[in-house]
Amino acid sequence: MVEGTDGGIAGLLMGFDGIAVDTYSRDGAELDITTMGMELSVVLKDISRAVEQLKAGTAKEVSIQAEHATTVVRLLNEDYFVALALSPDGNFGKGRFLLRLAAPKILSALE
Repeated sequence: MVEGTDGGIAGLLMGFDGIAVDTYSRDGAELDITTMGMELSVVLKDISRAVEQLKAGTAKEVSIQAEHATTVVRLLNEDYFVALALSPDGNFGKGRFLLRLAAPKILSALE
């Protein structure tokens, strides 16, 4: 996903417990994707609870646009999520698309 997306910086598969299953960063990436994932795991739990309390169903995707990076997160199930960090000018749409395609494959590999 990282290499297939223009502006891709790093990717991460992590449990909501904050433990990374796998990470990948392009050479020279200054973003610490593991630390980002640990922080996201806490926020994603809160988002999931809020969405459920609003009776909106299950949260599936969250994106965060910051000054130096855009992060797209796909929630896989109640235990895992996958995240893709992009440069601010990266191809956000393609990153979302690749995450959506990869999600079922990642889930089947985790089982």
